Amino acid sequence: MTGRPPVIIIGMHRAGTSMLTRSMQGFGFFMGRGTTRNEECRWTNHLNYWLFRQSSATWERPLGVDALLADADSRELVVDYLDGVTRGPASVGYLGLRRWLRHRSMHALCEPWGWKDPRNTFTLPLWLELFPQARVLHIMRHGVDVAQSLLVRREQALARAAARYRRRRRRYVNNPLAPKRSGFAHSPRVRHLHGGLALWREYTGRARQHVASLGSRALELRYETLLEEPLPHLQEVLDFCGLPVATADVEREAARFRADRAYAYRNDGMLNRFAGSVGAILAEFGYQ
Repeated sequence: MTGRPPVIIIGMHRAGTSMLTRSMQGFGFFMGRGTTRNEECRWTNHLNYWLFRQSSATWERPLGVDALLADADSRELVVDYLDGVTRGPASVGYLGLRRWLRHRSMHALCEPWGWKDPRNTFTLPLWLELFPQARVLHIMRHGVDVAQSLLVRREQALARAAARYRRRRRRYVNNPLAPKRSGFAHSPRVRHLHGGLALWREYTGRARQHVASLGSRALELRYETLLEEPLPHLQEVLDFCGLPVATADVEREAARFRADRAYAYRNDGMLNRFAGSVGAILAEFGYQ
């Protein structure tokens, strides 16, 4: 049975995709069973983690995936494996029991569906071999706001890890099963704004290449534009995903979007100065 092609959501971490996908799910878009607080299905996330491991890549060193994409022999096996697990009983991890009993395969889904994961930005060529008619949605946010968000998240995670270690240091250092599973160097690449911006450039540049190559099967949307003019752009996304929604419901949802959250860096003098110093990089993606 041939189902409906998915919508695969790509883009940089901290780019505002969670806000939009939360609205999409509220209107009936199926994002997978057991989504996280970032509106990502754990099962498809695990598959992307697995793909990254095949090429020794990480979310902050994503370009390593290109080695896997260029390795024809390994790539053939990887795609065959992905095809098998998305068609077979393992797909219950995405579908949930009720949908799996009905469809037995992700490829048989007929409702609007897809999944979100920033790693899709680099693994997309593999997913398109499985779902050649898939549509792709790219959400893009100002690079300075993304870099600042990454830095803050890293500092908070490091502070929690350090506090936990200090409380339990005796237990950790005397554990015969050392080393401990988790570490302290949480996302070292984004410990400063320049590192976060460089990572944003890699993800956003790759995503825009996909959008350009896919033509009408791809939609690119700026986070800031969505916040400032939510009604037409939310409707555009819903139409792109094949979600019929009453105008009054779209208007009600659009009213919840807050324009003051766009370009947050402008409220901080240091971030404004940083934006000025990297203007050429921002301009590559249409941000002045």
